[in-house]
Amino acid sequence: MSSAKDSIPCESCEAPMRKLVSAVNFAFVHPKSQTRGIAPPSTGTSDDWNFDKAIGRDAVEKWKAVDARNAQKETVIRDERKVGRLVEKDQLVRKQDGSGGYRTIKEPERIKVNENRVAAHVVTQAAKKQLDERKAAAKKK
Repeated sequence: MSSAKDSIPCESCEAPMRKLVSAVNFAFVHPKSQTRGIAPPSTGTSDDWNFDKAIGRDAVEKWKAVDARNAQKETVIRDERKVGRLVEKDQLVRKQDGSGGYRTIKEPERIKVNENRVAAHVVTQAAKKQLDERKAAAKKK
């Protein structure tokens, strides 16, 4: 969290206050000198440094969580390989005991997962075919 640089009056008591800024309630506010019509500048920079810092801190925390989960997965994979099982990340699921850990899927689960993947692929291909047919029909008009 960070604070906005400009203070505004509080809606309930009119005292000056600063809004708290997080990645959730952020939007760039470009000055008119940097706008090009309705498109923002393509400089890759922003005048909203407090917002940039809040977003950066939020991203760092989220990547730490992702890295921690990947480390847990690697530990499970390494332990499984020590006992002779060739396991990959797509064969891991979260434990349901609330520990936040991972376990390998069992054979019936693996079969069901693969059936679901095949079904999802069939649906995706049918949707793609339907979209292509619509595009082709639109071009003919």
